[in-house]
Amino acid sequence: MRAPSPTLLAALALGAFTALAAGAGSARADEADGGDRRADRKADKAAGGRSEGDKKAAKGELALAPRTTEMCIDQAIADRLAVKRKRRGAVDRLFVKQGRHEISASGGYYASDLLSGTYLLAGSYTYHMTDETAVEFSGAWTHANADLIRALEDKRGVVLTETYARMIFGEALLVWSPVYGKLRLGGSLVHFDLHADLGVGVIDSTTSRGASGVLGFGMKLFAGKALAFRIDARNRTFRQELLEERFLVNDTAVTAGLSLFLPFRN
Repeated sequence: MRAPSPTLLAALALGAFTALAAGAGSARADEADGGDRRADRKADKAAGGRSEGDKKAAKGELALAPRTTEMCIDQAIADRLAVKRKRRGAVDRLFVKQGRHEISASGGYYASDLLSGTYLLAGSYTYHMTDETAVEFSGAWTHANADLIRALEDKRGVVLTETYARMIFGEALLVWSPVYGKLRLGGSLVHFDLHADLGVGVIDSTTSRGASGVLGFGMKLFAGKALAFRIDARNRTFRQELLEERFLVNDTAVTAGLSLFLPFRN
């Protein structure tokens, strides 16, 4: 019997290798199909008894659903951006002054450069153009201290005709309120603002008749919707004549009072 040729042996080996490769490929394809079928069954189970289109949509939602951590991060970024988009400098005001009229009455202490300190009575009308700016017209009344006048009479040997010299101030001011806030007094929360005053005035007295410059600052504590307690400190610079001598004086007054706002509501 003749031995098989090398060519025949090579052909048989090649055929066996081809058959084995085809079998392995079929097994892998069957395994992949089985995985797809299992995924389809999971999607069908999630979709329930919905239509075919709904089932496909459910499969897409399962594939594209974001993780919980990603959702939290996205929400935090969105909240931060929303805060940045808010208008800067906006303050929620419990007490609104814009477009309202303020009528005030106050009293306090008046300190003079040349005369002794005494009391002072004042009243004012203020129109608030905005919550930060206003115009104010005010008047004040005080008098020269009689004790000091008597001392001047004894020192100079001169008798002054009026020992109760009155002083009347009329002023027009620009008011600027750059600070608005709140503080706790006792158990309640009180809203307040700080303001600065700048203006000019006139003086009517036996020792001075002329113009004055006015510079001041103050604070308002708001109660309810139409009432405020105010504290003011003002410096008045003007020329004053006493015993035939003229002086440039800086008189200071500190007052406290109440303000009524009209209309009564914000």
